[in-house]
Amino acid sequence: MAGQSPAGVGSGPRPKAQAWVHHHREAAVTSVEKLLREPVSNTLTVLVIAIALALPTFGLALVSAVNQELNRLDAPPQLSVLTEASLTLDDAKRLAEKIERQPGVAAVKVIDRDTALTEFIEATGLEALSSRLDSNPLPHTLWLYPSSNIRSAGLAQLSQDLKALPGIADVILDSRWLERLEAFITLARSVALALGAAMALGVVLTLGNTLRLGIESRREEIVVIKLIGGGNAFARRPFLYTGALLGALGGLVSGLLIFMTFEALKAPIAQLFDLYDRSAAVSVFGFEDFILLMSLGSALGWISACYSVQLHLARIQPR
Repeated sequence: MAGQSPAGVGSGPRPKAQAWVHHHREAAVTSVEKLLREPVSNTLTVLVIAIALALPTFGLALVSAVNQELNRLDAPPQLSVLTEASLTLDDAKRLAEKIERQPGVAAVKVIDRDTALTEFIEATGLEALSSRLDSNPLPHTLWLYPSSNIRSAGLAQLSQDLKALPGIADVILDSRWLERLEAFITLARSVALALGAAMALGVVLTLGNTLRLGIESRREEIVVIKLIGGGNAFARRPFLYTGALLGALGGLVSGLLIFMTFEALKAPIAQLFDLYDRSAAVSVFGFEDFILLMSLGSALGWISACYSVQLHLARIQPR
């Protein structure tokens, strides 16, 4: 019986599964080698993919962080009750005690007109204008804190009931800003998703053009493969790995860009939340997010390669 040489001569054809694994390994190695031979153009392609993935992902991450902060608001909106100008401070305190006994009211805080004027001047810096006032134009104000279990409809009804009480000029329900913010978050999420879809299409087209150039540069090699019996599936395998690898690298760089952006914005975001007496809930871009972006980029690269390579390989036929 003939022995097997170190080169494998005389060993016969490989089993089907082993040959399939060998071909895929060779295709992956070939793809990496081709990428390393053209570092400049491939780096630019990776950067284009990274930016295309980073823009919508950063928007969605920021919207998600703000939405998490809104979900942490366990207290209902505050009601500002403006008393009539003729009401004295003692009358305002008695009115506050009366309101506090009503159902759905957790607490009432009295802000006298002098304190309100002082806070207004400090917040606006209008000291010169305030010195010209003959009298304090602000009324006594009651800050009403509803119970935590009261709903929006209950707040509206409570506001109407308070307006009917004697001595109350107006009731301001401080929830419009929250409703507007929630509407803005919904809009921002929709815009980010639409932008993400457009950017994903851009990634597919960008990689498709890159792979088309790679196919043209290897036209003679593909013709030889087809002449010796290799089909389109064999010829396109290295390009599939190239697309997936470029997409994965783009996802990795995209994650790094988002991480660095969050780090740079940490101080401004914390300052913004401090204005609302809240702590910032923006989480750092984690390892799972990197894996998700790399997987998404790799999938887009694979899809782009499948479409582009199949389209252009069909046009290359041996003469």
